Amino acid sequence: MSSSSEFPSFLSPRISPQRDTEIAEDSTGLKPSPSNLDLSVPPTIISPSFTPDTVPSTPVPIPVISTPQPSDGLPDVLPEVECIVRARIPTTSGTEIFLHLYKNTLDSKEHLAIVFGNKIRSKSLDRVREGETEMDRMIRGAYVGRLYPGRKTSGEDQTIQEDDTAKDSATLVRIHSECYTGETAWSARCDCGEQLDEAARLMSKENDGVVVYLRQEGRGIGLSEKLKAYNLQDLGADTVTANLLLRHPADARSYSLATAILLDLDQTEIRLLTNNPDKIAAVEGKHREIKVRERVPMVPIAWRMNSGGIRSKEVEGYLKTKIERMGHMLDKPL
Repeated sequence: MSSSSEFPSFLSPRISPQRDTEIAEDSTGLKPSPSNLDLSVPPTIISPSFTPDTVPSTPVPIPVISTPQPSDGLPDVLPEVECIVRARIPTTSGTEIFLHLYKNTLDSKEHLAIVFGNKIRSKSLDRVREGETEMDRMIRGAYVGRLYPGRKTSGEDQTIQEDDTAKDSATLVRIHSECYTGETAWSARCDCGEQLDEAARLMSKENDGVVVYLRQEGRGIGLSEKLKAYNLQDLGADTVTANLLLRHPADARSYSLATAILLDLDQTEIRLLTNNPDKIAAVEGKHREIKVRERVPMVPIAWRMNSGGIRSKEVEGYLKTKIERMGHMLDKPL
């Protein structure tokens, strides 16, 4: 790349999480025009050091004492969600999950909740629907216990419920945005697939937890625009600048659907797997409908283990940009 004139002259409108300071031309020569695009890190965000516990592959939770102030973009009223079907999924690791599929009033996409264990239930799924039969309820997953050949009613099998003791800790939750490239196409440009796998591993250990899987590819810009951003990255841009050059905000995702889904699952106090302080505020909601009790860091495997994990210059640049330009709370060990 010879100069920034090879890039389009348009820019993204000023949208949170961008801040009100100037951006200097970076070492790649990229300088979106005009030069008042702000990509700085809020001075109040401090990355806590990561301290490994006795299990090297398990991060140490960090209590959330005060929640970052929600942005002005959080909605006053959450979208309505309804779980339309639930099904048991035996996984390749041996863990059983219950996949919940949701419809909503915000968009036409089918968002998901991946529930570990048999303790967490959807209020909208269990609600009786007019005219439905017991077979209808079982087919859409509104049953208690387990299905088996010859079962007649949805409400029996109380004795098959898991042996449960009183739960005195908040549920482990991961809010995960769809990433086709990282989860399906083996991409080493990001750690999204690794984060999803790590969330599943931690929840499998507890046989409890929820992954809310939101269909907002590429930080909300869609797959086609995300692939264009990848080409801009190969031309020298980082992930933030690439989005801005395509006239998108650095992060266009919304988490109001996740908040609504967690409320439907009756999960009002959670431990959140994230490095993103903005996600904590967004998931809690404008009116603090959800309380994040702890933040569990998502530390890359390659940073805390001698082997394994994603090791590439692309993912290192991606993580560096998250920390330095998006304020993610993560320190790379020296």
